[in-house]
Amino acid sequence: MTQSLVGINPRQQQLDKIVFFCSVIQHGSFREAAEVWGISAAAASRWVKELEGLMAVELIKRSTRQLVPTDAGEMLYRRFSSLLPEIDTICAEVGSMADEQRGIISISSTPLYASYYLREIIAEYMEMHPQVNFRLFIEAGETDPLHVDFIIRAKATNRETEEKDSLLIRRLLLSEPLYACASPAYLARCGRPMEPEDLRAHRCLYASSLVGGNRWYFRFNGMNRAVAISDALECDNSEILRDMAIRGAGVAYLPHSVIKDALASGALTVLLTDYVASQFDINLYFRPRHPMPARCQAFKDYLLRRTEEIVAQQA
Repeated sequence: MTQSLVGINPRQQQLDKIVFFCSVIQHGSFREAAEVWGISAAAASRWVKELEGLMAVELIKRSTRQLVPTDAGEMLYRRFSSLLPEIDTICAEVGSMADEQRGIISISSTPLYASYYLREIIAEYMEMHPQVNFRLFIEAGETDPLHVDFIIRAKATNRETEEKDSLLIRRLLLSEPLYACASPAYLARCGRPMEPEDLRAHRCLYASSLVGGNRWYFRFNGMNRAVAISDALECDNSEILRDMAIRGAGVAYLPHSVIKDALASGALTVLLTDYVASQFDINLYFRPRHPMPARCQAFKDYLLRRTEEIVAQQA
């Protein structure tokens, strides 16, 4: 007799949110539960609200002094919390099967980090762990975090639109300054900008995924100054932007690591040196998983450590 398949309804797909709700009740606050899970307090609150919306019932009474479950929330916690030890046991048993360094690690990385850091780090790791395989996607745009183990993205810290609250855990890999720069030939032909606002009259080369659009930020005397630059060339590959700037295509706004050799050779010149430009951050993002597969946990630790070592060697 063939056993019929049991369908998974939308409520069953929210088990992760129910587990987190139980953690909120156990800790008595969104903040403490969020710290344990490695997410922001705002994201934690939003997750519980989504669970309440799915179940069409209020689960928590919110006040400035305390956090108290409603009758429905109390029942959900009482009935579900008794299952948590068994869930932990199941996860531990399954996780123990992955204790060996074997399996596939999938990564979506910004082109810049992949070129300057990731290819070296992955090559080292594959040599040390021959049973670990990688799937590497080089892209600068949005990626579904459910399709990969890790996402590596770059951004400028003075972006006009702050990064949205995310349920993903974020770890800073590296940070360095951005510089406005151009070739001597371009400056001889088009003149040298002396103020950030002068950039409006220049052909500008930029990556919108890095600087958050066509606005560049500079700081002077403690004040931020944003300049809407012309859309001469938009490209998400920083190395292509550098090469275009060297060829005299316009003014680029790029991380120091990308242009340092061109600066040393005189192929590019730093502009607006009286102003402090944005910082360039590369972050590692990943989903909170309890426990994280052993191969992913080990590689994450190695990635963070080796990036720090490579940055120190380049200093």
